[in-house]
Amino acid sequence: MPSAKPPSRQLDPPAPAPAHRSSRLFFTLFFTLSSFAEGGQAVVLLWLTYALTNSALLIGVMVVLGYLPAALLGLLFKRFADRGRAGRVARSTNTALSVVSLLLAAQHFSSGGRTALSITVIALSQVVLSIAKMFNKAALNRLIRGAFEREEARRLLAVSQSASLTGQVFGAGLAGVALAQGWITAALICAALAYAASAGSLSLGTRGYADRAEQRPGSGENPAGGGRAAVPIRWSSALIGVLVFSVPSSGALQFLNTILVPLASTVAPEQPSYYALLNIVTIAGGFLAGVLLSTGAVSSRRVLGWALPVTVALSLALALVDAAYLVAVVAFGLSLAVTCHVICMQVLTNQVPADHEVGQFAVVRNVVASLAKAVFSFAAGTLVGVYGVAVAFVVLACGTALFAAGWLVMRPRWDTPGTSAR
Repeated sequence: MPSAKPPSRQLDPPAPAPAHRSSRLFFTLFFTLSSFAEGGQAVVLLWLTYALTNSALLIGVMVVLGYLPAALLGLLFKRFADRGRAGRVARSTNTALSVVSLLLAAQHFSSGGRTALSITVIALSQVVLSIAKMFNKAALNRLIRGAFEREEARRLLAVSQSASLTGQVFGAGLAGVALAQGWITAALICAALAYAASAGSLSLGTRGYADRAEQRPGSGENPAGGGRAAVPIRWSSALIGVLVFSVPSSGALQFLNTILVPLASTVAPEQPSYYALLNIVTIAGGFLAGVLLSTGAVSSRRVLGWALPVTVALSLALALVDAAYLVAVVAFGLSLAVTCHVICMQVLTNQVPADHEVGQFAVVRNVVASLAKAVFSFAAGTLVGVYGVAVAFVVLACGTALFAAGWLVMRPRWDTPGTSAR
């Protein structure tokens, strides 16, 4: 009779062959294009929401709809995350994102002046996009795990952060130009085309590699795909540690992004250019984080040990300094430290679980990160509105300090190449 035990690592797929350089380039292009589409589409939809309703509250609701559906449904549907071919799932979700963008463009072109209908369509699109992105992230983690060696996967995930930020900046910038010219429909069509191009790039990048994440034909077990029931995650202290310590950095990054506008207004009133400067320096910090980790200039072990204490110190600094140039420098450092920690958590999400648990665990981690972003974003807005920017950063420092203390107590160990000392 078949054993009732979960499949062991001996039944997992064999280690992947080294990926060609062209595959890495296509993956990087995928992250750039998909973030270009996401960044541009977000700017257009949030601006359109405010233009139609003049309500900042509805903007907050739309942001929440971009996170909460994935968080609520992720745990219910995580058992499906390791089924099917990862490459096919990832391409399908990006195709779905492209279709949604086209539908948004068609709706705005045909009936953009109907406020109630437009807001309803935008809200529904946010829900669909949230769920599609959740399954997309799970499939990508499976795909990268199956197509690349561990060290190559670590570098690719680090590079993807820089590529994503680059795409997001260009997407948001071009969306701003389109909004200034009134080209809303064209901007949404551009996002749709970028999503479609990213799906094509992924298809080229996974040619010959997508099937390696699947079990070889003839095996007695197939934990990762097919029609059999998914194997539940075997929880360990390592997996729980990844979830717990994903909260402070994912939340802090969203906290910083939320608070940039009031921070700029406090430091340099009536100077929109200073807000643009803060945006640039924080994005530059995130870009540099990807470069440092992908090149090995900074080890993951050092980041995991020092990023949270540095975040505490820099958050307190932002609460105390008021000189414009100092605030910009400290904001750059805070973005750099937090993004380094986020990248390390993304790498661990990909490399710590067993092969047949990668998709499910990526969904669970996405749930935790989405909830953290929603809570920290709401807290940032509330604290700034009631107590001011300085108090908000003090609260961020205190919250991060609790996680830093927890790190010292738990000392989680992750047996991956990315966490080895250098």
